[in-house]
Amino acid sequence: MLASSYGTDDPRLGKHITQGVDGDIVIIGFPYDDGVARNGGRVGAARGPAVVREFIQKMGTLVNMEFNVDLRTIKISDGGDVPSGLELEEAHEQLRQKVSEVVSRGGIPFVIGGGNDQSFANASGWMMKKETGSFGVINIDAHLDVRPLKEGKVHSGSPFRLLLNDDTFLSRSGKFSEFAVQGSQCSSEHWSYCTERNVIMKPLSEIKRDVLGHFKQVVAQLGENIFVSFDLDSVSSADAPGVSCPANIGISAQDAIDICFEAGSNSKVQIFDLSEFNPSIEHYRTGRLVTLMFYYFALGVAKRKQ
Repeated sequence: MLASSYGTDDPRLGKHITQGVDGDIVIIGFPYDDGVARNGGRVGAARGPAVVREFIQKMGTLVNMEFNVDLRTIKISDGGDVPSGLELEEAHEQLRQKVSEVVSRGGIPFVIGGGNDQSFANASGWMMKKETGSFGVINIDAHLDVRPLKEGKVHSGSPFRLLLNDDTFLSRSGKFSEFAVQGSQCSSEHWSYCTERNVIMKPLSEIKRDVLGHFKQVVAQLGENIFVSFDLDSVSSADAPGVSCPANIGISAQDAIDICFEAGSNSKVQIFDLSEFNPSIEHYRTGRLVTLMFYYFALGVAKRKQ
């Protein structure tokens, strides 16, 4: 059922989204999983943006009476995908430019992958257009993603090593948090790499009884300009089975949408990306969760304007 199938008494998100890059929120698709393959993971996340767009069409409703928020008060645009078929490094460069354009127009990029290797390109495009204020980045993920490059090439396990060594990030008092990480998924060497660089470490065992409360605490510790990066494998596979590396334990679907609503509501959050949705493994339950996460983020942004 498409958005057009619903009556005027029940408008859906698909009817509200316009094409272009001039929205308050701008969707960008990154249909690449080459970085996952380079890291030895299961491919399939390249189809993520297309599947999410299908679900977005019938997501609703625009006026949410539970939260007293009207999505018609904000403009949501779809900036399209990075073209497929490029070498991964060129795809990252094009993504960086797309993000930069949206930020320069005052919009909030919501980037849907694709592999988690997208995150450094997103951070780079965002930072290059922010001339004042310090930077803060939070990686919501079961993994640290600070692995070294492989033969000099970026992959899905390396984006935050690149960030922690980035001159722009470091020169602007950049702060970084690893949130919902699982000790069983992270080597001691990589953990030490983070602690030696004063990364704010929030393992799953510490946050699991009050995920949203801990998220708010971390955001309060970060800079004036914040990037939220969400790897879907941080969510338990009971709620999100369709990911490149599913986890038996993790945060819940409710935690995920609470985080998205809070991130959208916070004016310091200026970019959000979502990685590793793999519809080749499972598309319906996980695809609906990803779409709901976007919807709750948009509700939060609309709440900013109330």
